[in-house]
Amino acid sequence: MADLTARCLELKTEILDADPDKRLGYEPELAGLINAMKAKDIPVPAEVRDLHEELVNENIEAQFNNMPV
Repeated sequence: MADLTARCLELKTEILDADPDKRLGYEPELAGLINAMKAKDIPVPAEVRDLHEELVNENIEAQFNNMPV
């Protein structure tokens, strides 16, 4: 239990310290950790949920930035 929470907080720090262009690559791993925590009824810290939502939104925005006009 503590392992998932600790890894989740470590990953959050990695993401915040990462180059902005590489942040999006962390979303699948963060989503997996969040899902694993939910499956084991471990509370997901609010700042981690917020960060995941931010990454999802950045991914969506990146898709639109690559669309031809």
